[in-house]
Amino acid sequence: MDRHLYKIYCAGPLFNPKEREDMSSIAKALERAGYKVFLPHRDGLELAKILPVLRNQKLSAEDASAIVNRAIFSLDVFEIMDSHGIVVNMNGRVPDEGAMVEAGIAWSHGKALVIFNSDTRSLVQGNCNPLLLGLSNFEYVAEYERLSSVFDRKFVEMKHNGLANSSSLFDDAQTKGKAIRDSLLSKRSSSELALLLVNLFGEVICQTSEDQKTNCSPVRTRA
Repeated sequence: MDRHLYKIYCAGPLFNPKEREDMSSIAKALERAGYKVFLPHRDGLELAKILPVLRNQKLSAEDASAIVNRAIFSLDVFEIMDSHGIVVNMNGRVPDEGAMVEAGIAWSHGKALVIFNSDTRSLVQGNCNPLLLGLSNFEYVAEYERLSSVFDRKFVEMKHNGLANSSSLFDDAQTKGKAIRDSLLSKRSSSELALLLVNLFGEVICQTSEDQKTNCSPVRTRA
């Protein structure tokens, strides 16, 4: 595939030198593989740089900050929509709030989404939060150099299956969620609920892809 035709948005924490270094390593790994990337702190607007310029326009600190915040939001939304995929860096004790919003926007619009997580710290018994991991079909990548091959697979699958499909993934989750809700409201036994869950998800988590030959698990499946 022609990787240079695809752009990847890099989402993750950028609030200290180590976080920025981690995000730069993710971007460089994808660029070495031939992908184009958007790295917000390198390619976008930086609050610390643009704020003094706006203040020189005789704006109040409050007005200048409000303008920059809206500009960053608008630019990042555009860059997400202008990208073909997004990599979300989950490293850290808790996920970055902005990256989670970016991931939700990307997933809801059918972008290929890959989670990067090489950090064992977590609030959920060593696992990523399932609401977040579900955005990447319950897969994550732990090595920088694996990112490009996982995006390769996702883009090929999307092209083959016609999956530029925000709606089908969302609708599938909503339909299955309704089945679970209905089961809970009907106060079925725990064994009946367990059987429903197996029927809904058992086949999916046991499937394997071309480069994923081990048994799947619903939370800690490696891509």
